[in-house]
Amino acid sequence: MPSRQYRPLSCGGLLRVALPLLASSLVPLASAVRIPFDNCLSDSYLWYNQDPTENAQLQFIPLVADAVFEAQGENHNLLVTVWGNVTGRVGDATLPDPGDPQWDDPKGALDGKIQNSLTGANATTLHSTVDVLTYRPYTHDSYFCQSLLGGSACPLGPVWNTTFFNLTTEFDQLPSFNLSKDFDSSYSFASFAPTMIIRYGDQYGTTVGCISATITPSLGGIAGFLEYLPLVILIIVGLATIFAAIFSPWGTSDIFHWTSNYGRDPDLLRLVTPGFGDCLNYIQFIVLTGSLSLDYPGFYQPAVSQASWSVLVFNQSFVSTITPWQSVVDGIYVTSGAYGLERTAQLDGLAKVEDIWAGSIIWLLVIIAAVLALTQAGFLIRWLWRLINHDSEEDLRAKNIPFSLGNVIRIVFSYFLLPLVAFSSFQLVVATRSPGYLVALAVVTLALVIGFAVWLMRLIATTKPRAHLFDDLPTVLLYGPLYNTYSDEASGFALIPVILTILRGIAIGAVQPSGTAQIVILAVCEVIQILTLQAFRPFHKSTSMNAYHIGFSALRFVTIIMMVAFTSSLGLTDGPKGWIGYAILVVHGAVLLFGFFLNALQTIVEVIARLCGAGGDDIRGQTRGGLSKIFGARQLSRRVDRTAGPSRLSQLSSTAMLDAAENASKRGYGRVRSESAGSMGIMMSPRRNSSAMDTYSRS
Repeated sequence: MPSRQYRPLSCGGLLRVALPLLASSLVPLASAVRIPFDNCLSDSYLWYNQDPTENAQLQFIPLVADAVFEAQGENHNLLVTVWGNVTGRVGDATLPDPGDPQWDDPKGALDGKIQNSLTGANATTLHSTVDVLTYRPYTHDSYFCQSLLGGSACPLGPVWNTTFFNLTTEFDQLPSFNLSKDFDSSYSFASFAPTMIIRYGDQYGTTVGCISATITPSLGGIAGFLEYLPLVILIIVGLATIFAAIFSPWGTSDIFHWTSNYGRDPDLLRLVTPGFGDCLNYIQFIVLTGSLSLDYPGFYQPAVSQASWSVLVFNQSFVSTITPWQSVVDGIYVTSGAYGLERTAQLDGLAKVEDIWAGSIIWLLVIIAAVLALTQAGFLIRWLWRLINHDSEEDLRAKNIPFSLGNVIRIVFSYFLLPLVAFSSFQLVVATRSPGYLVALAVVTLALVIGFAVWLMRLIATTKPRAHLFDDLPTVLLYGPLYNTYSDEASGFALIPVILTILRGIAIGAVQPSGTAQIVILAVCEVIQILTLQAFRPFHKSTSMNAYHIGFSALRFVTIIMMVAFTSSLGLTDGPKGWIGYAILVVHGAVLLFGFFLNALQTIVEVIARLCGAGGDDIRGQTRGGLSKIFGARQLSRRVDRTAGPSRLSQLSSTAMLDAAENASKRGYGRVRSESAGSMGIMMSPRRNSSAMDTYSRS
């Protein structure tokens, strides 16, 4: 038996040596980029008789692959080169020992070499294909022996020396072949799936080599579109929310009131929900569910990672000192992370896992500090204004601390709770690859978040009377952003989103080693949210937010279930996975477009229409309801034809009858949601007719 160091590595030995070295060699190079690949030989052939050391069949084992794609120019050439070695034998043939002169003889040891032909009728063939989804733009057959590079020739035997162990620098001593094709298109927002199959020149055309990979070209200009479009939608939603809260007939310019939804008028809540936080949370969901440990289509993670600004991940390292990760090399995307979150971070330019949590928490603290600075500046300006005007009606000190801390609670628990929990829990997964102080800080962060959730649960459960949560302004300023869009009887529902968001964050961060488990936990969270929304009905009926949130949760559930196709155990090819990836992105795009963007535009149009007088009435003020109520048949019937219309004094006119019917239908509708604040709303309601109070007294 020859010694191991002088014999060719068997199939299993080659893989055991190659895979660790291949992982370390995936650092982007200046001239080419290493790509991950699969040996797609069947297991029954690859592991012949379950003993690859002695009985492996003759085969070509790929060890290194790199690719270059011309993203610029006209040809857009794709070049894929594969290096590997020959191992195994034909049947049960006996091979000479390593170093035997027969290995150097073109006619010797043929049962351990890949020959051009065995029968003279067939030739060993290299079958190359490139698939894009289910479309195959390239297929080509060539003589394998003529396709070999670097001076290799048939019969092709094993390389016996051990220099090929250094796959980073000396792999060029191995036999290699390539695939080259001009595609005449950039194929942005798509992925190539090249496959190269070696069919031996025996009578059966036995497949003795198979290499497949996924190559994702650079998104090019599409990257900017995917990055800024969600940001533009988010900004529009935020501006529409502020515009409606201040300028709608039920709004107020008092910043303490409109920022906390104080008074919770149903029509005002209808206009400001879904709001900025809901839109931001959905964008974060898109990014973080694109960071699970799954086998996504090649284009999916580069696409969703463009919105990583929503989870505060940027190309800025605060812990490690190495250069940023170059995610696009030679026109294609390259990552080497073991986990989905790690690959997303590399696509954003972070080379080390310890920079993920540290970077996000630092940016979060920067945002909090900026908001607190602006808040204190606003209080200072307001105090100076009142001092100059000798106006001391308002005690700003009583509002400063609740308002400031309330903004911090809003930022942390309404806007960035999901990425905060996800990254903190992920820091525990990669604890062995990170400094100890980062792990300790991540644990403290999780403890504070969970501790506050427990405190909030106790606060809501023990506060008596319940109306104090809604009508005491300091309490509303401090905790109101978490519950002040719900009705009084459903205020306890505020705990459900917080708890489910923490569970989602733990599933995304702490369960990174198992993508399947992540999908199961996230799907269960959406089912729980749908059931609790249906059971509690926490939002006022006129806001339609119960239906909105049930719809959002249902669509999130659908996209999560669709991601089952990306689990490695299912074994789907790149084509079906690509179509499913596009379908998920279409669902996400539809939610952002119809659920947030168009809703924000409708809000802006309605508020502008009301400012211009639409929906108004000289006697009762603004008509309740949305655009359909403003411009509906009933409102149109109120418009008086000044040339031929009936007298306004006629009590028999159809207008008077419609007005009376609407008065009856509106009893109780305009009532504010807080029972304790209802009386104030009644007394302060502007009425010009003497029977207004009688109407309320009879209700």
